Amino acid sequence: MKFSRKTVLGAVAAVSTLLATAACGSGDSDTSGATTSAGQVIVPDPGGDLGKAMKKAFFDPFEKKTGIDVVLSSGEFDAAVVLAGVKAGAPAYDMLNVNGAVLQRFRDGAAIEPIDYAQWQNGARDKIAPVKAADDAVPAYYISIVPAWSTAKLGDKGLTSWADFWNVDKFPGKRTLAPGSWGAGGATFEIAAMAAGVAPKDLYPIDYDKVFASLDRLKPNLVKFWETGAEPIQLLTGGQVTGTSAWNGRVAGAQDKGVPVASTWNQSILQYDNWTILKGAKNAANAQKLLAFMMEAQPQADFANAITYSPANSAAFDLLSADRAAKLPTSPDNVASAVTQNYEWWTAKAPGSDKSNEEVAIERWQAWASK
Repeated sequence: MKFSRKTVLGAVAAVSTLLATAACGSGDSDTSGATTSAGQVIVPDPGGDLGKAMKKAFFDPFEKKTGIDVVLSSGEFDAAVVLAGVKAGAPAYDMLNVNGAVLQRFRDGAAIEPIDYAQWQNGARDKIAPVKAADDAVPAYYISIVPAWSTAKLGDKGLTSWADFWNVDKFPGKRTLAPGSWGAGGATFEIAAMAAGVAPKDLYPIDYDKVFASLDRLKPNLVKFWETGAEPIQLLTGGQVTGTSAWNGRVAGAQDKGVPVASTWNQSILQYDNWTILKGAKNAANAQKLLAFMMEAQPQADFANAITYSPANSAAFDLLSADRAAKLPTSPDNVASAVTQNYEWWTAKAPGSDKSNEEVAIERWQAWASK
């Protein structure tokens, strides 16, 4: 299954990079013992490094412990098709991971079940942070969009804020950002607002006049708007730019390979997705078991060790090394200066309009970009 982190709205929805972890023989799980005919649970497969991490941390250990088969379904995800399947009483999956806008569509369509938190062990629900677990959805993992730069060009200290990113006199070189046509997905609206001096606590509602005035100032130094998660690092290493917005995992992966790049957690934009269980799911009981299993501290830590996404269960940090925690968006030191993206605002109706705030933002972006 192909996943996109672009716009949080869209007919073909972004079931963002999947997650959540499965405890490998964890002693703190009370999941039922393994049997030879315990059934199955159907989950979308994100593929790539994420799919590998998910399989290693969650699904393989869950299968071994419970005897329940985790069936990974590949193919394109279309929210409208999934909703139609739910309405017909034949959902394609038992559970899936969705972004904020798709979650709201599923809620509006009465398409998801309440989560059975009675099955969760060790107070795990109360440890879901910084975004709290809801009755019908729980954060799956966290990633961040960070200011990143070429240490070969700007040195190890480099940028400390989005205002620095805009300051090409002090930090010379060209820049790149995600396109605003992605809406919330690339966080470019929040980035431009903070570069203009808007305090993180005052970001919402987005002040479009400030955002586009800010982008006007940067435009002469913008090489392009990147289109894939890999492109920011490619542009840095190729020398086309000295500064970019980028997902933290891409920066960490490049650093692990010795690429001369760095980033700051200050004013990083925290993004997340939600696990849900579909109404009418044939294997809903097994989906509840899998979800409870994944959200325990040990499998969450296993997941965070396998990929640079933050665990949803904050207790997992007690099981991670200091070096590993330092690479994750929601470790205590890193999250203190982060901004959590406000999906409720992005998906809400714009004042005086029947369109969402994101749809209005994209229209404003397209008008600006066409000038």
